[in-house]
Amino acid sequence: MMKKRIISVLAAAALVVSVVTGCTSAEDSEASKKTETTKTSGSGLEEEDIITLRTCFATGMTGAVNNFAIEKGLYKELGIEFDNVQWSSNDEVLSLITRGEIDLADGDPSAYIPGIYNGVPAKLVGNMWRYSGSYWLVAKDDNIKKISDLKGKTIGTAAAAGGMRLSVLKMLEENGLSENDVTLVANGTYQSAYATLTSEEVDATIIHNPYAALAEAEGTGHILGRAWDYIPDYYTGTIIASDKMIEKEPGKLQRFLTAYYKVHEEVKNEYFDEFISWASKQMNTPEDVMKKAVESEKDVWFDYPVIPEDRINRTVEYLKDYGWLDKKVEADGTYTNEFAQKAADELGLTDPESK
Repeated sequence: MMKKRIISVLAAAALVVSVVTGCTSAEDSEASKKTETTKTSGSGLEEEDIITLRTCFATGMTGAVNNFAIEKGLYKELGIEFDNVQWSSNDEVLSLITRGEIDLADGDPSAYIPGIYNGVPAKLVGNMWRYSGSYWLVAKDDNIKKISDLKGKTIGTAAAAGGMRLSVLKMLEENGLSENDVTLVANGTYQSAYATLTSEEVDATIIHNPYAALAEAEGTGHILGRAWDYIPDYYTGTIIASDKMIEKEPGKLQRFLTAYYKVHEEVKNEYFDEFISWASKQMNTPEDVMKKAVESEKDVWFDYPVIPEDRINRTVEYLKDYGWLDKKVEADGTYTNEFAQKAADELGLTDPESK
């Protein structure tokens, strides 16, 4: 009888060990799976915390700081990566959003506002790093010393409508000239506009930096004026998000917007010289010229998220005044400051124009 009891106890003990071992193996397996799904990236973030956003970002000086921040890995440190489509035009951005191929982009509100008003499923959700008309009027001929000297001349306006052409018209008006006193041509932007100046196809052109600074450095032109000195309340740079993202992925949108201003401030305050070197290579411009170009526009490098309602409404009125926008179009309903205000509050950013 005793022998049978010992055998029973040993059998029970073996069963317990087997069960415990089985549980431990199951726990180890589960822990292994958990470890596998929460491996950390180089930024120290768990993979499940990293998001990939479908975007279409501007190039040239307009998108320079953002693209530098992406290449530098500043967004990645915050757990954000991008599946980015090369930016070609504001109209293409609207088409990509309508087709559901992207969720975020930046660009010109004068194109996005009427698009949204007419049914594009999106809204403006914040400002670009700068949102004044950072354009320069540059003349070729040394005899054109001031804007009033442009009477009878040919001027490049980038496009047939929009902010750059409007800037030219306002600069002319402030100097006693009208559209009838000059010949206006749509000559493109960036390198294309610069080429029309150097080849003397136009006597003057509205243009982005670094080409205004480059014209003076190379002796191919000289600056007549800055657009934002003549039309300071025009709204030119915005961030647009699809309705799908706003409604179904608000957390991701908030993460991006907050990160956008955070990394732009980092570039301005911590990586400025490195950014200048990067931008000079990207735009084939000497570093000293690039630095001069960027520093000449630092007064409008705001990094402020909240869309200014007075600016956006005034911009719509400008576009209507010049016949480029249907009279029925309104800015109301085309934008939201819900996410931008949270980003401003979290980062402690204040309106630079309220000071």
